[in-house]
Amino acid sequence: MEYDKRSQISRREVVKLTSAGVALTAALGTGILIPGRANAATLKARALFFDVGGTILDWSAMPDKMTKYFAAKGIKIDGKSLWIPWRTKIFFYMMYNTMIGGGFVPLDELATRSTMVVAKSQKVDLDPAVAAGVLPLLGELDVYPDVMPGLNKMRELGYKLVPHTQLSLNILKKALSGRFNWDAHFTSETFGLYKPHRDIYLKAIDVMGLERSEVIYVTSNQFDVFGAKGVGFRTAWVNRWNETLEPYGYTPDWQVKDFVGLAKVLETEKP
Repeated sequence: MEYDKRSQISRREVVKLTSAGVALTAALGTGILIPGRANAATLKARALFFDVGGTILDWSAMPDKMTKYFAAKGIKIDGKSLWIPWRTKIFFYMMYNTMIGGGFVPLDELATRSTMVVAKSQKVDLDPAVAAGVLPLLGELDVYPDVMPGLNKMRELGYKLVPHTQLSLNILKKALSGRFNWDAHFTSETFGLYKPHRDIYLKAIDVMGLERSEVIYVTSNQFDVFGAKGVGFRTAWVNRWNETLEPYGYTPDWQVKDFVGLAKVLETEKP
C-alpha cells in the first residue's frame, strides 16, 4: 500500500498550490464520527456519491500491471517507478484543465501525454499508441474486499448509490460492469469537467433532483473531501491507509476504515 500513501501526498501538493455520461442501472449492470461533528447524523441524506479510484478500485495491483503491459511489448519499464509520477502528472493536467478552462481535454488524452512524458524521463521513447494502452489497465482492477458487503448494506439502508469519478466512462463500465446495481453514475466526461470544479458536483445533484444536504460524498482521498465540502456536501472519509488528516480547513463529517465501517455508521443516518 506504500504506493497509495505516496500518491495521496501528490494530491495534497496540488491542492496546496492551488446530460451525457449519466445512466441508470442498466449502464453498469447488475466508522468513526469525527469529534465535534456528531450532529451530522441528525441530517438525513438520500444519496451516497462515491469516488472510484482508490476508494472502490484497489490501486495496489496497477504497478505490476504496467510492468507486464510494457514487457509484453518488449519494453523494459518498472511499473513501480512509473505509477506515482504517472498519476501525479495526470492529476496536474486535470487541475490545469480545470483552472485554465477553454475546452475539456478527455482523460484518455491526458493519460497518454502523461505516459509519454514519464517514460521519457526514464529514457524510453514510446509510440503514442503504446502509451494509450496504459489507462485502460485501470478497468482491470478489482474492488477492495470490503466494498461489496458495504454497498449491499448501504442499499438495505435505502440510499441511492452513485459513482462520481474523474475516470472515463469506458473505464468505469469496464471496472464496475455487473458488480452492482447503481442508481446513476457521473464521470469527468458527463459534464466535461474535472474535480474540484464546483459544477461537476452541482450539476450531478441537479440531474438527480437532490439538494446539497441530501448527499454524502464517500472517498478515500482527502482531495475529494476538500472539493465536496467546498460545495456544501457532507463527506465520509474512508481512511484506508491510516493517514493523518491534512489541515485543508474542511473536516470530513465521518472517518471510517472501510465500507463496512461506513455502513455501520450510516445505520444511524438512514435516509
